[in-house]
Amino acid sequence: MKKIIFGFPILILIVAFIIRIVSADAVSIEDHSSSSDMIEEPTSTTLHYTGFTVSYNPSTRQPDWVSYTLTAEEVEATKHTPKIPRCFMPDPNLDLPQATNEDYSGSGWVRGHMARRQDMKWSERAVKESDYFTNICPQNKEMNNGVWHQIENLARKLAVKYDSVQIVCGPIFVSNTPETIGPNHVHIPDSFFKAFLIKHQDAYHTIAFICPNNPDSVTIVGTVRSVNTVESFTGYDFFGFLDDSVEETAEDEVEVGLWVK
Repeated sequence: MKKIIFGFPILILIVAFIIRIVSADAVSIEDHSSSSDMIEEPTSTTLHYTGFTVSYNPSTRQPDWVSYTLTAEEVEATKHTPKIPRCFMPDPNLDLPQATNEDYSGSGWVRGHMARRQDMKWSERAVKESDYFTNICPQNKEMNNGVWHQIENLARKLAVKYDSVQIVCGPIFVSNTPETIGPNHVHIPDSFFKAFLIKHQDAYHTIAFICPNNPDSVTIVGTVRSVNTVESFTGYDFFGFLDDSVEETAEDEVEVGLWVK
């Protein structure tokens, strides 16, 4: 059974919308193991932050996936906010094992944001939450600064062009015994996925990417996959709120020209 991310029915989107309006002292937490109609990940916990939602896996010390909607209005707002210093830290409201800065120190891996920090700069609280280790994965520096960065920039262009873009991303583990770093044994992903959904001329369109977590040079076009392909690989259902017929058509396409020009 696929694990629905945007859906059930649009639960994550509704909660995220509410949280943007109503301020709370602590992040909303849902333990999947206690709810039969949530995503079937007994080891993960859903965290609803100000600007994004995380399925956090304490076993790997990083998110299984992160989802959020980026709007044109938010992109514009991020251009006019004062600089907020980076402050990587465990989520202080979460009583689960997490990574720390010590894990990354001298490891050769960088702290890679899943919900992009720049995308959260429309809110001081949102950007600070993006620095929590619940939103961070070990990434190869060249990949992080290269094709991953290009895909992140593409998301912002899409948000402006189509008013909004829905984003889902996260790590992919191939080995059952992945390498780890640090005293907290943070797992190193083999690759990363990212998927986009837009609405254009009354039709939904999707595209996905898989980026190997290594320094090999790769073009953004070389990472393109259909959403269905990535869903089959990861076991997730990214945009489950769409009608089945619409979802199947949208997620099977790979119309690169609509996205990468």
